[in-house]
Amino acid sequence: MSSTVELPDDQEFFKLNEVCKLANVQPYMLRFWGTEFELLETTTTETGQRLYSRPQMNLILEIRRLLFDEGLTIAGARREVEKLIDQGTLDLEAPDAAEPPKKKAKPKKKAPAKKAEPKPEPDPEPEPEPEPEPEVDKTPSADVQPLLAALRGARKELTEIVEELRAES
Repeated sequence: MSSTVELPDDQEFFKLNEVCKLANVQPYMLRFWGTEFELLETTTTETGQRLYSRPQMNLILEIRRLLFDEGLTIAGARREVEKLIDQGTLDLEAPDAAEPPKKKAKPKKKAPAKKAEPKPEPDPEPEPEPEPEPEVDKTPSADVQPLLAALRGARKELTEIVEELRAES
């Protein structure tokens, strides 16, 4: 992997915004790549911050190079990454002692208690009136009749399903 990005030697984990700056990509790209490359599955802190390990950072830089510099598709980049891993040229081994830093969640301030007011029951929705059949100034041809009958049947089934769902909730 030929990368011009120098990663800090003393840093084993990178936050999402650090990765975006180092790799020059947008956060949505990293989240998408995480769905396409299972090796990019992130760990999160107690506060929900995504963390990427140094090997994952190397993988991100390689994916970026393959997509942007080489012009490969996601599928092509995935195949190329698999080749590089099989050849052992892409370092994805995490250090044994490396644990993601744990941040303590700040205690949330409780809002003052409000008096519980009984919620009024919502008015039941009025039954929708069946829509009148649209007026057509021409009589349909014979081949359209079976299609119209099928559509009417589908509309009736959908109406029944909607009524059942409303009754359940």
